[in-house]
Amino acid sequence: MGVAFILKIIKGNQQLIRSTNLNLIIDLVRRQEPISRADVAKILKLSAPSVSSNAEQLLSKGILKEVGVGDLVGSGRPPILLSFNENYGYIVSVDLAGERIRLALGNLKGNVVAESEIMFTLEEYITSDDLVAVITNIKELLEINKIPNEKLMAVCIGTPGILNKETGYFQAAPRFKEWETINIHQIMKKEFNTTVMVINDMNLFIIGESRYGAGRGFSNLLGINVDIGIGAGIIIQGQLYEGSRLAAGEVGYWVCGTPDFDEPSRLKDYYLDSHLSLHALMHKVRVDLRNGQTSKILDYCQNNLEKVTFEAFCKAAADQDPYCLRKTKELAQSLSVVLVNMSLLLDLELIVIGGDIKKLGYLFIQPLRELVNKMVPLTTTIVYAEHGEHSGIHGGFAVALDHVMSNILSE
Repeated sequence: MGVAFILKIIKGNQQLIRSTNLNLIIDLVRRQEPISRADVAKILKLSAPSVSSNAEQLLSKGILKEVGVGDLVGSGRPPILLSFNENYGYIVSVDLAGERIRLALGNLKGNVVAESEIMFTLEEYITSDDLVAVITNIKELLEINKIPNEKLMAVCIGTPGILNKETGYFQAAPRFKEWETINIHQIMKKEFNTTVMVINDMNLFIIGESRYGAGRGFSNLLGINVDIGIGAGIIIQGQLYEGSRLAAGEVGYWVCGTPDFDEPSRLKDYYLDSHLSLHALMHKVRVDLRNGQTSKILDYCQNNLEKVTFEAFCKAAADQDPYCLRKTKELAQSLSVVLVNMSLLLDLELIVIGGDIKKLGYLFIQPLRELVNKMVPLTTTIVYAEHGEHSGIHGGFAVALDHVMSNILSE
């Protein structure tokens, strides 16, 4: 082994140690700011000269900042305190699920700097025009807040559908019009020249609730969204479970009953999405009303069947309308079967319910809890999402921040 080779190893080890120390200092300052250099050295068990040298490097890069002086201990000068510069860079989280597109611009502490919402071009589909609107809105958020493009360090997008992790194209995405030709990662990367992460919307939902919401402190949990469609996100032993092909949690494709396989065009009628989504519920309600069903729901839409909405359904249910209460109970019964099976399969501690179904409040979740816990041997806690329609945005922030903070020295 030559001297040059040995020196190369030593140099490599020194660079690794220095990089490790820099990351440790950044992490500590973020968690315990404001903090003095002396306290950093004491907590991390590093020498004072090492901390001082590393801190100067981080200050010169703008990752850390000095924020005044601390209390004087003993003789000498009071210590200058260090803080993490949350405005060193910015992240964007986009949620394409639900009835509208949500965007949020955040700093490196995960605080929201600005938000925006966009209505979809079409009621039932996401189109390429919607993605153009997302790009325009991100640029506007950056411009309004006077943030240069180079400070945008990551964009995380939550989308319904199954992505091919090799190509970035969708393998299945019923809510996208012409989804076979759409590659969100390529489109966003070309526009912003930064890290772009495209992740299933339900995975971001459960990450957001696990990190910042109802799921804190739980290891095995399920997030299930009952809205335009139905989908799930799974965390096992504290880790997101996506499956080998990023398709875990696609419960909308679960089969209900025994399909007639000789009628391929009707197979979709057996999907869970066709029975348990709010779209399916309101379709059944409108059919019943056309067939003469009496209900207070008509009082909330001026007896106009075209104006029968889920909001009107919720108001009628809250007004103790017998028909709406019956349909709510039927929905809870159907979902309880799904949740019982998933709880037994995954040994779930917690199930977090998201989507507009939350508007039914206790009228839905109370019977759901009772039905599920009648059938499972061990109690499973069932709650509504703490952050509601913003859970996916929080999940996007979490994923983007994890990436940025892991790579901040190489940015």
